[in-house]
Amino acid sequence: MKSILFPSGSFWGAGAAVAALWFGGCSSKPKNFQGDCRERFEKLHAKFEKRKFASAKEGYSDFITTCSGTEHVEQAYFELAEAQFGLKDWLEAEQEYASFLKEFPGSKRYEEQARYHMARSMAEQTEIPQRDQTKTLDAMKEYETFLADFPDSPRGDSAKSDLDRLRKLLADRDMQVARLYRRMNEPLAAAIYYKHILKEYGDRVPQREIVLKLADCYIALGQFAEADAQLEPLDGVAKDDPFRNQVKTMRRKLEEARDRHAREKKSEKEEAQKPRPM
Repeated sequence: MKSILFPSGSFWGAGAAVAALWFGGCSSKPKNFQGDCRERFEKLHAKFEKRKFASAKEGYSDFITTCSGTEHVEQAYFELAEAQFGLKDWLEAEQEYASFLKEFPGSKRYEEQARYHMARSMAEQTEIPQRDQTKTLDAMKEYETFLADFPDSPRGDSAKSDLDRLRKLLADRDMQVARLYRRMNEPLAAAIYYKHILKEYGDRVPQREIVLKLADCYIALGQFAEADAQLEPLDGVAKDDPFRNQVKTMRRKLEEARDRHAREKKSEKEEAQKPRPM
């Protein structure tokens, strides 16, 4: 039996060369991968520093994908979100900050600013009082969490100020709903909203005016004792305060409603006492 001889010479040498090229081509990263990524980042960061956000954000998106695991990825993630923030693309900024915080939870360098700017991005998406306020509630929750987690943050005062603005927005929404119910002759629903507003928003709303409106709802409901209880604290309004005239008008409305109710009850009683025909 003859032994099988493998070919030698140029054929075998060419095969080895092809194999070397093949396996060499399987390497996913060039020899100077870290250096290339560093250079790319520095160019992007230079654009970011010059506030060329539109140009920088496109490069950052590609950099994060192709240079994953390199030393500048965390900063690139953060600056991508900051670029969206700088462009006032609020929804995109919110999403990028959320992605950053998911990828780098507890980031010592950027977490505080990322959390604050994410809340700001959400707050900038809030609607006028007539629209849905889901985003307002989400932004308020984000600010409250930020203030709880970073009580000594230099951004705390700004966060509190914006939180107050959002609460006022919700109060305005609830006020519009309450007024709508009153116009629709639904005093009970209006009263529920006015009581909620007083409890929830405190001194952020015109309390005296709301108490007066609440008294008006109780008058319409025939709950005169409740109306009187609402008006009693307002009786001490100073004589030179124009609001005093509004209180007097509501007092007069209450007394007229009481008298009318008493007359109706008397009339009903007299009608009930009349002899019925046999």
